[in-house]
Amino acid sequence: MSKFIIIPFFIPHMGCPFSCAFCNQWKITGVQAARPEEVISKVDEVLSTLKGAPERIEVAFFGGSFTGLSTKQQVSWLEQAYALKEQGKITGIRLSTRPDYITVEILDRLISYGVTTIELGVQSLVDEILEKSSRGHTSAITYQATKLIRKYPFELIYQLMLGLPGDNQEKAYYTAKKTIQEKPDGVRIYPAVVLKDTALAEYYSKGLYKPWTLTEAVDMGARWLGLFSYYRITVIRLGLQSTDSLRTEEELLAGPYHPAYGELVESRLMLEQIKEVISRIRVKPQKIRIVFNSRDHSKVIGHKKANVTILKSIFPETDIEFIPDATVNNNDLLVGSETQTISLSRQEFLEKYRIEDEE
Repeated sequence: MSKFIIIPFFIPHMGCPFSCAFCNQWKITGVQAARPEEVISKVDEVLSTLKGAPERIEVAFFGGSFTGLSTKQQVSWLEQAYALKEQGKITGIRLSTRPDYITVEILDRLISYGVTTIELGVQSLVDEILEKSSRGHTSAITYQATKLIRKYPFELIYQLMLGLPGDNQEKAYYTAKKTIQEKPDGVRIYPAVVLKDTALAEYYSKGLYKPWTLTEAVDMGARWLGLFSYYRITVIRLGLQSTDSLRTEEELLAGPYHPAYGELVESRLMLEQIKEVISRIRVKPQKIRIVFNSRDHSKVIGHKKANVTILKSIFPETDIEFIPDATVNNNDLLVGSETQTISLSRQEFLEKYRIEDEE
């Protein structure tokens, strides 16, 4: 059983008067809006199906800007979740909102109703990208909201996007660096896709927006994963949740959507680690043995054996053997040739993601 269970309630677009270029929460979530009176009954239903006792069980309010709701609406949701927390049925309450809907008054209310985690829809920390995406605020507002939240004992999560209008490799790296400076407890990473009935769809149809390719989104996603992992910022989600709407060309018009995006990113980072350890072999090998933890098999081999194909193209004259071994630590590698055996832990590998110009 998972040690951490989130019971989500989706409130698409509620509390948010803005129409960001990329957003259509009805398509992203694939569900109808929940109602406050459903919270307790749904949680009880979920709890009745659990076998064992997870360490954390949270109620989450996603899909809208929760703190943009009226005070009365916020309280109607929070009262239900708080009652469950007081009864010991759940351990936490999380919600998503916008950086410009964070004030001392709001945070005081959230803490009084037992909220434990705030997920900020940061998306980017480049003002040009925020403006082109019709986000409605600048990066300065995000920094201000972060500073306010840090005065309370909330867990803080940044929701970030790759490939929004105006984004590129350099700007995405800048957003990652600024995120690291702000030190959130975790991040969610989503590649921007073109959904029907959004401003982004209109830009795309007029040739004003070119979405990133899947390769670009995976490459930068892997770079972000390496950066955040080095700085011990937990990546709690990679890619959009797969829904029926996102699986149809009628609703998903373009962009780097893939139901296994997280796996693609993790295997891409592992490929970089494999290439790094092979580069340390002094004499060009005729045969290489790559030994890894059995649980890392899909990451090492790659989605549809993509890493195997890439490595064989890089080293066409080398016989490469992949050997799972439960005694090797998770995410560590042991690579042997005729003349050398080299180990490379994930932590040692992540040193390459250290930002050299950090203050």
